[in-house]
Amino acid sequence: MAAVISSQGCGIISDAPNRVVSTRGVSPSESQTGNPSSDKPPTHTLPREIPPIAKIPSPPETEQAPPATSQPTMMETGVASWYGPKFHGKLTASGEVFNQEKFTAAHQTLPWGSRVKVTNLANGKSVDVRINDRGPFGKGRIIDVSRAAARALGMVGRGITTVRVEWLSDSERSNKLVAR
Repeated sequence: MAAVISSQGCGIISDAPNRVVSTRGVSPSESQTGNPSSDKPPTHTLPREIPPIAKIPSPPETEQAPPATSQPTMMETGVASWYGPKFHGKLTASGEVFNQEKFTAAHQTLPWGSRVKVTNLANGKSVDVRINDRGPFGKGRIIDVSRAAARALGMVGRGITTVRVEWLSDSERSNKLVAR
């Protein structure tokens, strides 16, 4: 395989992995030794192996890191609100049609499809919901739940309540989103 690299009249021609021919300042009729009778360009042998770069030794491991999980553990406590009739049938931020009678919720940062357990700290009721929207946009609130979820949490009349939100791992998720 032959390759030619040229830059303003200078170049290197290689026709083998360990031979390089320089064309800088050499006319086609003369070699680098100045012998015009030679038909072959001069060759230079390159080292067959390049020495490895010195590695800096790593400090000895004193503690084993916990294994990475597919999903981080997350829990937060704050104020929840609910939304329903005004948004029913409209598109959520995820592109899904909002249904106030399903166990869904809006969160500002959790990925679409995340399932969380929402617990009403005033009465101990909890529900698993799926994140399908962005919000809440009310100051100081951490999650907006659907009307169905708000009913299960016992917060419809008041509109807001203090909750704990826990991101459920795959093994903790229930097959159905139901109130507990």
